[in-house]
Amino acid sequence: MAGSVLRWTGLILILGVLVYLLISPQVAERLVFLPDASDPGAPPEVAGVSGEEVWLEASDGIRVRGWWWEVSPEAPAVVFFHGNAGHLGHRVFTARELVERGLSVLVLGYRGYGGAEGVPTEAGVLRDGEAAFQWVADRSGGAARVVLHGRSLGGFVALGVAKQSQSGPAGVVVESSFTSLEEMARVVYPFLPRFLVRRLRGHFDNEAAARSLAAPMLVIHGTADDLIPMEMGARLAEAAGGGAEWLALEGAGHNDLPLVGGREYWDRVAAFVREVTER
Repeated sequence: MAGSVLRWTGLILILGVLVYLLISPQVAERLVFLPDASDPGAPPEVAGVSGEEVWLEASDGIRVRGWWWEVSPEAPAVVFFHGNAGHLGHRVFTARELVERGLSVLVLGYRGYGGAEGVPTEAGVLRDGEAAFQWVADRSGGAARVVLHGRSLGGFVALGVAKQSQSGPAGVVVESSFTSLEEMARVVYPFLPRFLVRRLRGHFDNEAAARSLAAPMLVIHGTADDLIPMEMGARLAEAAGGGAEWLALEGAGHNDLPLVGGREYWDRVAAFVREVTER
């Protein structure tokens, strides 16, 4: 009997240590990113505008790929940061809708995605985003002509780049994104003790970045998002104070928001870009 109790106690302790090690910033960071490393090919023509492949060097020397569609040298520009899975080739539809509305667009592929060098990390994708923002600002007449648009995990990149940049963007669009990695862990693993989840505090902290944001922000979230609760999007808008607009799209989930939002969604994004870049 005593031996059986000792064995079970030992197994529980081992399991506890494994869980403690797994709920760590380093391991969680690896689980956040789901890159498709396959080559996306060449950028297609969209809405009559030829795509240009550009290779950007981040501050740590890693080279990443972007696809650029320039409507005209005078057009406002959007840097689009996609979510945690796939690669930039899966986001051509976003470029098409924005180009059709007269906006130049760079879709960025992070390190480790779409044949780019490196391994994606929290700090690394921010470096990638900074390189993309600087390249588009140089190409489009300055940072005041550029809006950063992030979807899901891309919201972290958009907010983080805006926070760190000395010459901030004209505005930021954040959609279907979260408040922080710690709070997402509580949503996904509600059974875990609080002290374990607190180990993730300060990582992928969008809410803190939103509080420090000087630029106008448009926050969009689907009311039927079953992955990232809509309340998180609302809190991001609240954190930014009077500088944020809030758009809740009725019936939109996490992955189908642009489809469900349709013309209203795309027109609202384009109108925001024009409004903040023409001030």
